[in-house]
Amino acid sequence: MTRAVSSIDRFAWRGVSFEGWLFGIHRHVVTDAQRATARKGSGDVADHASADTPVLDALVREDDLSAVRAAFAQLDPDDREVLELRVVARLSADDAAKVLGKRPGAVRMAQSRALERLRKLLDAAETSTGEDDR
Repeated sequence: MTRAVSSIDRFAWRGVSFEGWLFGIHRHVVTDAQRATARKGSGDVADHASADTPVLDALVREDDLSAVRAAFAQLDPDDREVLELRVVARLSADDAAKVLGKRPGAVRMAQSRALERLRKLLDAAETSTGEDDR
């Protein structure tokens, strides 16, 4: 919010909603934080587990998150962007279309295709590690 407030004077209505503008700032903040975390290391699973969460559950969650992150990183940048906007940020197809400079129908189709590619990457990773369905 600090970045948004400090740069509010630069906001202009250019076909992107105010929420889309805020999401753009948020996306940069998250990307910066992820890069900083990657430089320091991912941390210990115990850091993420609460006192009432069994360690095994925390390990399974961490493993699942690692698999999704790895598959997501393998996606084309355009696929990652559309999934970040639609799934992570929960923007409507109309708002995501404004951010991406596409039509809403094209955004929905791109999302569907990106999700299918992500599923295939996750299936391939699961098959290569010999894991069964959980």
